[in-house]
Amino acid sequence: MKKFLVMLLALVTIFSTVMMTTACGGSEPADEDTATDVTIVISTSTGDGSFNDSAKAGSEALEAAGYKVQFVECNSNADQLEPNLRSAAENSKMVVAVGSEFTMLSDICKEYTDVKFAWVDNVPETYEGLDNLVGISYAQNEGSYLVGYVAAKESQTGTVGIVGGQDIDVINDFIVGFKQGAEAGGAKAISNYVNDPTWSDTELGSQCALDLKSKGADVIFQACGGCGIGVIQSAKDNGYMAIGVDCDQRITLPDYADYIYCSMVKEVGQSIQDLVKNYIDNGTFEGGQTWKAGLEGGYIGVHYGSDDQTQLVSDELKAEVEDQMNQIQEGKIVVDTVY
Repeated sequence: MKKFLVMLLALVTIFSTVMMTTACGGSEPADEDTATDVTIVISTSTGDGSFNDSAKAGSEALEAAGYKVQFVECNSNADQLEPNLRSAAENSKMVVAVGSEFTMLSDICKEYTDVKFAWVDNVPETYEGLDNLVGISYAQNEGSYLVGYVAAKESQTGTVGIVGGQDIDVINDFIVGFKQGAEAGGAKAISNYVNDPTWSDTELGSQCALDLKSKGADVIFQACGGCGIGVIQSAKDNGYMAIGVDCDQRITLPDYADYIYCSMVKEVGQSIQDLVKNYIDNGTFEGGQTWKAGLEGGYIGVHYGSDDQTQLVSDELKAEVEDQMNQIQEGKIVVDTVY
C-alpha cells in the first residue's frame, strides 16, 4: 500500500509540473512533426480591403500550397496581443506579427529562441540578442511617390491630399513620398490623420477626406487601413477621386472602382509567403536584421485594376510612372524618407 501511495504521489507531482510549465508559457519549442509551420497574428482585424487583407491572402496562399498555417486576429484588443503571440510561439516553427502594437515581441523572441519571428511593417529598436527575428520594412515612400505623381497629373485643381492613419513613422513615410511625387508632377499635397487606434472607422476616414477636399484637394490618397474605405466611399458622392493602398482596391472594392485611379500596392501577403517558404523549405532565415522590401522584386508597385475594368489612367501617364520608377531604381531620383 505504501509503495502504491508513493508511486501515486510521484505521478501527481509530475503531472502538476507539466501543467505548471504549460500554464506559464514555457519556452520549449513545439514538436517538429506536429508544429504549425507558421502562425500569422494581426493586431487588428481583416476586412479593410488593404493591409490586413493582403496578409490574409498570403496566409490562404500558403495553406493552399500545403503549409500548416494558423491565422489569428486580435481585433484591436490590447489584452490579446501578448497571449496570442505566446500561444503561437508555443505551437509554431515561425510566428509572423502584423501590427506596430506588438511592442512585447522582442521579449518573446528572447524567450522562444528556437522559434523564428517576423515583424511585418515594423522593426525593433535594436536587434541585439534577436537573431531569431527579422523586421520587414517596405519602401512605401517610393510607391507613394509614384501615386503622388499620378495624383498630380490627374488633378484639375493643382492640390492633392493624403489621409494618414496615425502620426507614426511608417505612415509619415507614405506622406513624405506622396508629397515629393506630387511636387514632381506639378501639384502641392496636403495631409491629415485619422488617428483611430482601431484603424477601422470609415466615418472618420470620410471626414478627413472631406476636410482635404474643402482645402482644394480633388485627388485623395488614403493610407489609413480600414478607415480608408470611408475615403473611397465618400469620393463617389463628393466630387473627388481616390487612390487606394496596399491591395489593388479597384479590385477589392469593385463597387467604387470608377472613383479610384489606381492603388499603391504593398505586397504584404507575398512577402510573408516568400519568408515562410524560404525558411520551411530551405532553412534560410536571415534574422537579426531588417528586410527592406521594395520596388525590386515587385513588393511595392502601382496597380490600375483588372484588365476587364475600364482604365482611368492613360497609357501615356502609365509610361511616365514607369519611367519615374526606373529612375528611382537607378538612383536618379532619391525619394525622401523618415527613416
